[in-house]
Amino acid sequence: MDSLLPSARETAEMILLTLARAEENGATLTRDGLARELNVSSALPLQSLSAESLIALDATGTLSLTPAGRERARALLRRHRLVERHLTDVLGLDWTRAHEQADQLEHTVSAAEEAALSAQLGNPDTCPHGNPIPGTRAAAPTAARSLAECAAQTRGVIARISTETPDALRHLATLGLLPNVAVVVENQAPFGGPVLVRVGHSHYALGRDLAARIWIDLNR
Repeated sequence: MDSLLPSARETAEMILLTLARAEENGATLTRDGLARELNVSSALPLQSLSAESLIALDATGTLSLTPAGRERARALLRRHRLVERHLTDVLGLDWTRAHEQADQLEHTVSAAEEAALSAQLGNPDTCPHGNPIPGTRAAAPTAARSLAECAAQTRGVIARISTETPDALRHLATLGLLPNVAVVVENQAPFGGPVLVRVGHSHYALGRDLAARIWIDLNR
């Protein structure tokens, strides 16, 4: 991967990050799905990652991280989430914009700068969206479930939000659906309908795609 041109190397890193996030959320991606998500047409980054045994491709076209790829991806994920915290905690950037800005900056952060960032921030466990920072004691709660998976009357506290779309994050912030906020799943509408939730005294209907990106800790 280090032999790639800078633009291709950044794309390869984004592929590793995307696969790591999918794995974190219990999802998988095909080669075609990854190309659509990242708007990547060149096969060169995938070929490079495969040649370095960082990713594997099965007979169905599903991509997965190898142990070496997972280690590299976790290092990238750590850097990305530390940059997000710096942007929100130190520079005061709104949390809805932190992800896309971190995407631009993470590729330029050295190992020494990463260590300094972590120390300056007090070695945080999570990013602004509640997702765990690799290399810390934090981990996704074992009892966490997405709102789309929860039965009616399930109660919990929002542990993390895995969407990275600014508009979606702004919408959730408007509704008060933020990390560490208590929420109740009131009902799951049939036939792929919305997920009905209550936050305090307010009731909301969430599309299933968005509900699947909100993870609650059932033990809190």
